[in-house]
Amino acid sequence: MTALIRTTSFTGFRELVGQLGGDPLLLLERFRVPIHLLDEEDASVPLRTLVALLECAAEEFDCPDFGLRMAEYQDIHILGPVAIIARSSATAGQALAELVRFIGYHSPGIELDLDLSQADAPRMSVDIRLPGVHMQRQMVELAMGVAHNIMRLLFGSSFAAQSVLLSGISPLPQARYRRYFKTSVYDAQPLNAFVLTHEQLGRRIEQQDPSLHRAMVQYLSQIGAERPVSLVQQVERLIFRLLPTNRCRLLIIAAQLGMHPRLLQRRLAEEGCRFDELVEQVRRNRAEHYLSERHMPMSQVAGLLGYSEQSVFNRSCKRWFGLTPGEYRRQLLNG
Repeated sequence: MTALIRTTSFTGFRELVGQLGGDPLLLLERFRVPIHLLDEEDASVPLRTLVALLECAAEEFDCPDFGLRMAEYQDIHILGPVAIIARSSATAGQALAELVRFIGYHSPGIELDLDLSQADAPRMSVDIRLPGVHMQRQMVELAMGVAHNIMRLLFGSSFAAQSVLLSGISPLPQARYRRYFKTSVYDAQPLNAFVLTHEQLGRRIEQQDPSLHRAMVQYLSQIGAERPVSLVQQVERLIFRLLPTNRCRLLIIAAQLGMHPRLLQRRLAEEGCRFDELVEQVRRNRAEHYLSERHMPMSQVAGLLGYSEQSVFNRSCKRWFGLTPGEYRRQLLNG
């Protein structure tokens, strides 16, 4: 099924391309995006189209920070009714949880996660799920930039995360990211995320409106906009979080889910899968993502996937792709 995204995410595209000396209409036409859709709040286009369009614009106009620049035109209002739910929540933490719950209304290809497992460093992560699409940096940075703008609205104009994590290795200088996010930014990380504080999540929202909040949650739930999270998806998320820590074990994940390990194994079997199969699947998917990063060292890729030895990672790559990590990277970058 093709993942769509609402055309409100094109906000600022025409203005930015014009500033860079280009013709936005010609570029939109090349990617078969009807111009009238950009002015329709509920219109959608394939997410792949927006991802490819942003990468093309960044290259054609020699603008490596195109995604970040475009994010400056966008805020929480691009999310439509999901924005109303967030702004009528009681606290900033509740608002972020509702964004995670209903982001599928805006685009099922964007995945948010609020990780509260570390009380002193809760994380809000942002991921683009498009299998087979490896050039995503502009879209990721657009999404991270918009997420920052949303949190400034929820947490206050002086908001700054403890730090920002980026999964890729960018050609942009670190100063460009620090200027946008107002905090330390680290690349080559396991995920794209904002490291927050407990106090930030507890911040009260001035516009909270319990009645409006309940009404909008009910509305989006009725139209099927809520994204249910299955047990398999919960386990996959925990595997993803724990792989770089070398603590990705059934016992630990079962404890985080409040289940006995044997019960977790039985429940997964009922879903037609096994724990070790899920670990293998997550590793393979992340390996493909990390290997598409030209400058990420192989030893770092192996570590992010939870391998203590490079040779074990090499054997896994041969099993998954029939190629060594280096060979598969060359295939991804030249394909």
